[in-house]
Amino acid sequence: MSIELAIATAIAGYLIGSISFARIMARILLPDQNIEGTALTWGEDDEGFQTDNVSATTIGQARGKRYGCLTGSFDILKAFVPVLILNLAYPEQPLDVMYAIAVTAGHNLPIFHRFKGGRGTSTILGALLAMAPLAIPITIFLGYVIGLFVFKDVLLAHHAGWIVILPFFFAALGEWDLVVFSVAVNALRWGVSGPELRDYWHMRKTGTLKTREFHEAIEQTHMGYIHKFVRGRGWLTYDYMKK
Repeated sequence: MSIELAIATAIAGYLIGSISFARIMARILLPDQNIEGTALTWGEDDEGFQTDNVSATTIGQARGKRYGCLTGSFDILKAFVPVLILNLAYPEQPLDVMYAIAVTAGHNLPIFHRFKGGRGTSTILGALLAMAPLAIPITIFLGYVIGLFVFKDVLLAHHAGWIVILPFFFAALGEWDLVVFSVAVNALRWGVSGPELRDYWHMRKTGTLKTREFHEAIEQTHMGYIHKFVRGRGWLTYDYMKK
């Protein structure tokens, strides 16, 4: 593999990843609103998550799920299209994996926006769609099973379960280049999630994640569809939650 080509791939991936479609959409849809940081709050004390991330989730909270999904689609494509091209053009070289890691790094730590970006979910999905599409439904299913039935935690299931499982999934298949990708994107994801992790563990410790208000707030976000689906089938109920 040419070192020059590898370096060019990594640089291109990082710069393309640094293009913030959330900010582009915000300029169009929310010209007078500051989107640098979002929060999910509930209850009389406005307890909740505070984050500096700017992503499709930000647009979804501000303008609704439709625009959030549109923004996420653009982020998916900036990973999917180049990774697919590299996969087809250089099948014997790990350039697709290099680009996938670099585009996620750019998305999470964009040089054009003082290194404040998203969490990488969309770019990880886009890369997987091109490299290993079957991994997405399998790991998401496993992530939700573990998150909902073992930990009874919808946030863990939605945000963490499938991404944490990825390295183990690919290791079991012997796909070591994808293991490297999975470990790298996990590090990038958790590296930008410090404030959220701090709030999350505090709420787990205090029992806030079991309150009715929290779960009602969750159902107003992009996680609402899945939350209502599992609750509607009795897999997650308000019975164990404290008022």
